[in-house]
Amino acid sequence: MESLKKELFPVSMIGTGPGDPELLTIKAQKRIREADCILYDCLPATFVLNEANKNAVVKYVNRHPENGPVVEDILEVARDFYLEGKKVVRIKAGDAMMFNGGGLDLRRLSEMGVEVEVIPGLTAATAASNIFSIPITEKYESNSIIYAIGDDIKDDYRHFRDIAHLFHNGTTLALYMAYDNLKDIFRVFKEEGISGDMPVAITAMVSLKGQDCAICTMDTVFEVIEKEELFAPFVFFVGLHVNKNHIAQQQN
Repeated sequence: MESLKKELFPVSMIGTGPGDPELLTIKAQKRIREADCILYDCLPATFVLNEANKNAVVKYVNRHPENGPVVEDILEVARDFYLEGKKVVRIKAGDAMMFNGGGLDLRRLSEMGVEVEVIPGLTAATAASNIFSIPITEKYESNSIIYAIGDDIKDDYRHFRDIAHLFHNGTTLALYMAYDNLKDIFRVFKEEGISGDMPVAITAMVSLKGQDCAICTMDTVFEVIEKEELFAPFVFFVGLHVNKNHIAQQQN
């Protein structure tokens, strides 16, 4: 008599959003509560782990050598639990497909024969623009926004030189993980003809305790970060319109 084949459930790759568990989607919350196993490797995941049921295996798997020895592959762990017929949740920060390696994880799991569902999360820039009422587009004036990552620049800033020319059309830039390279990014913008008076919105610790926002310019951004005692993680918004609501609030 053939043994019964285990029912296999798709691994749920879930974006946590920026950290506040109230910003989880209902579907993500449901999957976390139903999970037999929850795997994570990022700080924002810790803010949503209270949603897990008490019988779930909740496991941190280090993927970052700077945080200590990497002894397990989080995707291989996910595959093993999947093949046991467990309901597995793989938590990623923000939105899994926005600067978080979700595409690579999805391809690797598929190559392992693992079925995956990807549940959207709220990316930090979208959360920040709403929480702090930052207009990232402006009706009849700007119809575009660019999301860019600024932590590992290997193209001699050519990408940012291209972006600089879009500011004249009202395009807004949302910059992730850019603090260490911000001085050089802004230098490149100036070399491409962008004034140091270009408005910048600094958003810090978005959706978490201690979140804050300050409006400045490219020339004053570091001075304002120090003066206001703002702490990473940051999302920077650069563009002609990002200070409009701030100006209106100051006038009221």
